[in-house]
Amino acid sequence: MIKSCHLVCPNNTHDPIPLPDREAVHVGRSEATRCIDPRCSRKQLEVTADWWTGEVTVKQLGANSSAIDGIELEKDRICKLSADGTIYLLAGLYPQKVKFKYVRSPKSTNTVTTEDPKNNLKEKKRQSAKRPASDITDSGQEAKKPRKSDTKDNGGSNDVDTKNDSANTTIEEDEEDIKLLEQKLKILKKNAAEKKFTFTSDSQDVPSKNGQKTILTGGKEKAAAVESPKKHSTQNSGSGSSKSPSAMNTSAGSGSTGKSVQVTEGPPATETKWQQFEKLYVCTRKGVMARSKIAGFDIDGTIITTQSGKTFPTHSGDWRILYPEIPGRLKKLHNDGYKIVFFTNQLGVSRGKTTIEELKTKFSSVLDKLGVPAQILISTGGGVYRKPARGMWDFLCQKANNGVKIDINDSLYVGDAAGRPEKWAAKKKKDFSCSDRLFSLNIGLRFYTPEEFFMFQKAAPFSLPEFDPRAIDTRAPLLDPPSASVTSKSQEVVVLVGFPACGKSFFSKTYMIPKGYVHVNRDTLGTWKKCVDMCAKSLREGQSVVIDNTNPDKETRQRYINCAKTAKVPCRCFFFTATITQARHNERYREMIDKSHQPINDMIMNTFKSKLKTPELSEGFKEIVRVNFVPKFKDSENERLYKQYLLEK
Repeated sequence: MIKSCHLVCPNNTHDPIPLPDREAVHVGRSEATRCIDPRCSRKQLEVTADWWTGEVTVKQLGANSSAIDGIELEKDRICKLSADGTIYLLAGLYPQKVKFKYVRSPKSTNTVTTEDPKNNLKEKKRQSAKRPASDITDSGQEAKKPRKSDTKDNGGSNDVDTKNDSANTTIEEDEEDIKLLEQKLKILKKNAAEKKFTFTSDSQDVPSKNGQKTILTGGKEKAAAVESPKKHSTQNSGSGSSKSPSAMNTSAGSGSTGKSVQVTEGPPATETKWQQFEKLYVCTRKGVMARSKIAGFDIDGTIITTQSGKTFPTHSGDWRILYPEIPGRLKKLHNDGYKIVFFTNQLGVSRGKTTIEELKTKFSSVLDKLGVPAQILISTGGGVYRKPARGMWDFLCQKANNGVKIDINDSLYVGDAAGRPEKWAAKKKKDFSCSDRLFSLNIGLRFYTPEEFFMFQKAAPFSLPEFDPRAIDTRAPLLDPPSASVTSKSQEVVVLVGFPACGKSFFSKTYMIPKGYVHVNRDTLGTWKKCVDMCAKSLREGQSVVIDNTNPDKETRQRYINCAKTAKVPCRCFFFTATITQARHNERYREMIDKSHQPINDMIMNTFKSKLKTPELSEGFKEIVRVNFVPKFKDSENERLYKQYLLEK
C-alpha cells in the first residue's frame, strides 16, 4: 500500500511540503512556505508525522508565538495536532494543514485524507482486517508499524505470506466494494443536484414514482412538482418586519398561515473557493448551498470581537467569538433552511493597513470555529459594494446564489452598527455608525442587533441620519419662491452659495451657460483673483456672469458684488439649501457613478460649514433665491442608487 503525507496551505499559497514518515521537518520563513514575515523564524516549527498511526506532533522553536486552531503554543513544548486541525506559523497567520493520502490499489484513484474522518475510519478498519493479528493490541488499538530494522528473523522465514490466496481474495473483494461505493456516490451526487426541499407546518416528504413529492399535511396529501435547482417558487408565509428574534419562527418555512413554502436549493459547493470582483472578494465555503432564505450577518462586533479587549485587533489572530451562543444559533439557522452569509466592510485593505491574504486567513479560521457552511462577501474599498449601499446584497442575488431567487420576507440581517446612542445600555459606547441598520433598510430586510438576536435583549433606541434619500421628490419646485427666474434678459452677475457637491455646477451648466452666461469657477481658473478678473472682463464685454464657487462668507461674495457695482449691473444670489449631510450623500453618489470623479474629503465640507454665513440683501444683492436640490437621473438604476442610504453615519 502506497502512502504519502504533506503539509498544505488551505489558501493554496505554496506547493505541498512533504512530511516523511516519523522524520522531523522544520518549517518557517522560507521559499517552501512563501512566508517572508521577519517575525517568523526559518525554523519556526518542527512537525513530525507518523504515517502508521496518523499522529502529528508540533513543536515551536521560534521566539514568536505559533498556534494550533487559534490557541497559541509555548516554545519547545510538543503538542498533538487534531485530525482536521490547522497549524499557524504565526498566531492567526500562514495556516497549514496536514494531509495523509492512502492509495488502496494501483487500479483505484480514490484517496483518503485527514479531512474525511468517515473514509479514514473505513480505511483503518480495512487495513486492520488485512494485517496480521500481531499488529492489533488487546485493547483494540492499532500498534505502531515496526521498522524493518526492528523485525526479528524467526527461523529465516517470514510469518506472513503476502502472496497467498486469501490475501488476493481480500483485495478482489475490496475492489468490488470500492466499485459499489463509487456507484452509490454517483447516485447521491445526482440526487443532491436535483434536490428540492418543501417545508410545511408538521409536514413530511414522501417520495413518489412520478417525479413529484407528496407532502403530508394534517393527513391530507398534496403533490409538488420537482423543479430544477435554478427555478424558484415561494408562497410567502412571513409576518413582516415586526417579528422579534425570540418570536421569529426559524423552523424552515412554517409560517402563521400554515401554507407550504417551496424552497429550491442548489447543490452544495464541493470545495472552498475565493473569487475577486474588482474591490469585492467572495468566499464560498465547501458545503454551502444556494437557498431562498438568507440569514445575513456583519462580522466584526457581531460575530467576533478582539481577544485583547482593544477596539481594533492588534494582529490577525486577535479575535474570539463574541457570544458562546453564536455557533449553535448559526447551526440551527442552517439546519432550518437558511443560507448563512456574512457581509463585511474592510476599507483597511485599500488603505494598506491590512492585506486580503491576512483577512482570508482570519475569516477562514473564524468559519472553522463556527463550524457551519457559510459565504463571505468582503468590500475592500468604497463604491457600490461598501455598506450601507446594497451592492454586496445585489451581487449575492444576481451572481452568488446559483440563480435561486431570494425571498426578502423570509430573510434577515444582524449587525452592530445600528445608530445607538451613548449608554444605550450600561457601560455601552455609542455605535461607531449606523451602516448595518441602513444596509438592512436599503434592502428591506428585518434587522436585529447582536444583543437582540443572540441574547434576546429588548430593542435599544437609535437614530437615523437627518437626510433621508428615500424622501427626495424629483417633482419638487427648483426655486423658492417658485416665481423667481433662473436667468435674466438683461446683463447681471449671479453669485452661487452652497456646499461642495450640492449641485451648483450642474445647475450652472444646465440652466445658465446655455443662455450665454460666462462660467467663473476657481477649480478651473486656480485663484480667487483670476476669478475676479474674469468676472470684470466679461462684464466689460457686455456678458452676464455666474460665479460657481462655494462663496461661504460676506468677504468672498463682496468681491463680485463690487464687480457688478463697477459695471452698473444688478447682482443676485442663488443660495443652495442642501445640508452638509445631503452634500456628503451627493458626493458619495458621484464616486459610485463616475470613476473619474475626484473625491471631496470631509475636511473641505467641514471648513465650508464653519465659514458659512447665510447671505442677506444688505450685502448688496438685488435678490436672494433659494435653490432646492432636485436631482435629474439618466436612468432608473441611477435613481434607485441615489435613493439608498449611502452614508454610514
